[in-house]
Amino acid sequence: MRRLYLLLSYLLTYSLPFFCLLTLAVYAPVLAPPALASDLAPIVAQDAVVIPGDPAWPLTRQDTGPLRFTGSRDDKAAPPAPPAPPAPPAPPASMADAAPAGQGAFRIDFDLTAVGEDCACIGTSTRQSHYRSRGIEFAVRASRPLAGIILITTSSTDDRTSQDRFFGTFHVGTQWKVLRLPFRSLAAWPAWPAEARRAGLKPGDLVLRPDSVEAIRIGVDARRTEPGQGTLWVGEVRFFR
Repeated sequence: MRRLYLLLSYLLTYSLPFFCLLTLAVYAPVLAPPALASDLAPIVAQDAVVIPGDPAWPLTRQDTGPLRFTGSRDDKAAPPAPPAPPAPPAPPASMADAAPAGQGAFRIDFDLTAVGEDCACIGTSTRQSHYRSRGIEFAVRASRPLAGIILITTSSTDDRTSQDRFFGTFHVGTQWKVLRLPFRSLAAWPAWPAEARRAGLKPGDLVLRPDSVEAIRIGVDARRTEPGQGTLWVGEVRFFR
């Protein structure tokens, strides 16, 4: 009897956990809830450049209001290519009309009749993940000095209706320059809480989440640009880590 008791104790001690693990492994796929398909665009490769004409960055236009503009692709006015090893001398070319490295640039032709809150911008409203990115970089040039702006809207990964908008402003001259903007340098958009509520959204917790980007806008800041016509070029848009 003592031997039988010891045998049963041994089986319960060492076999029961194994049996439980085996049962869980067999039935876990059935019991687990189905995985939800993500609506995020694939994570962008490090230093990948946004190509004008990408369906995720549509070329739009605005024909009414104090700020009218048209977005297009311009293959003749792209940022100069990155520095390369010395090469034989070539015929001089204007930086403004330098041939692109194959990608072209965004072009925004605008007509601002009065200072306002609008933005003549290119951008995307495709939800994207820029996981581990620390900021955004792009090149800009304009036909006349003007004020530029970038707006980035991000959402909570737990609740997409909880969103925040961040912005940065910069000066644009008539020569190409590259702006490298860390996300930490962007500020919360002051008017966003009221705008979010009008759109049926909830203001978030003021945390910029690169892995849940709802929208990006880059363009002319109508609040700080002198009225008149002009052109802004934006190229080499990329996210850096």
